[in-house]
Amino acid sequence: MRKENSTNSINEKALQNFCNASKTLMMISGRWKLSILFKLIDENVSYSEFKILLPEITDRTLSKQLNELIRDELITKDKNKISSIYSLTEKGKKLQLVLFSLSDFQK
Repeated sequence: MRKENSTNSINEKALQNFCNASKTLMMISGRWKLSILFKLIDENVSYSEFKILLPEITDRTLSKQLNELIRDELITKDKNKISSIYSLTEKGKKLQLVLFSLSDFQK
């Protein structure tokens, strides 16, 4: 985690204020975030299902990536008696076209 007053943090904030595309890319950057978002396009997913779908991810990393996506209002977390269920927000659903375009880029 960066120090808030570091040059990198200051530059990142400046880019986010200058360019919405940069802000969006920073929101979805992270090793597992795209995989998480793609899975949520099709269905709501529990934490334990993510662990099965992404067996290489550590609990710490999965929690961190999910919490960042929640913080950025791209997904929501609904707790029931058994587990937490994650789903896309309306803001997250707006990313679908972008995600599909990214996926198609290398075809």
